[in-house]
Amino acid sequence: MDANTLNQTEAWVIALLLFTLMLISSFIGKLLGNYIRDKKSTQEKSTETSALTALLFFLLAFTFGMSGDRYDSRRKIVVEEANSIGTALLRSDLYPDSTRNLFRKDFKQYVEARISYYQAGADIKGIMKADSLSQLISSSLWKRAATLAKDPANLAATQQMIPALNDMIDATTSRLAGEKAKVPQSIIIMLIFLAIISAFYGGYSEGRKDRADWLIQIGFCLIVSLVVLFTLDLDRPRRGFVNLDVPNQTIIDLRKNFE
Repeated sequence: MDANTLNQTEAWVIALLLFTLMLISSFIGKLLGNYIRDKKSTQEKSTETSALTALLFFLLAFTFGMSGDRYDSRRKIVVEEANSIGTALLRSDLYPDSTRNLFRKDFKQYVEARISYYQAGADIKGIMKADSLSQLISSSLWKRAATLAKDPANLAATQQMIPALNDMIDATTSRLAGEKAKVPQSIIIMLIFLAIISAFYGGYSEGRKDRADWLIQIGFCLIVSLVVLFTLDLDRPRRGFVNLDVPNQTIIDLRKNFE
């Protein structure tokens, strides 16, 4: 399975495909188990299934934890970015009115650029365009603050504005890096194959013991598929069921400062 294809495919499609493949693997394992049992006329108690299941659930918990941590980090970065923009905007009030108005004009454009960055969704071109615009405006803000810093009359304002702008610019870099940081696709692929293999051996074990509780097998496949679904969903904040709409609202609310 190609990693790029996996990343571009919707999480629910992957989960549905996994559920189907696990059911098929379990059925094939049951047929093979029945065949071997009938051929040998014996019933053996297999122990490899429990070990595989334990390994599968360990990897599921590990991967889900990775996705959860990354989601929480992205959420915090968005709130921190909104706070840093709001702080820098407030500190523009320390300058004379003419300078303050210039700052506020640029900050208004900057806020709109960051909102566009969020509203771009999964559109890569839209994301990069909004990010480039954000960098352009933040560069203009920095140059203005640096120029004003040369005037001793602006010493107090400069001491407050420069750190705030620095935090604001750093937040955009952290946010972009946070969105690129995902659970390695190799782990997801390994998890999918392990789930299919575990389903096969589960069916095989049931066949060797001459019993078939398909309700349990279907439930096992469903639970694993749902965990994989939400693991992938947490790792894709720009699409899916779990998103960053609530924290991003803090940036949208910054528009109120210009009304």
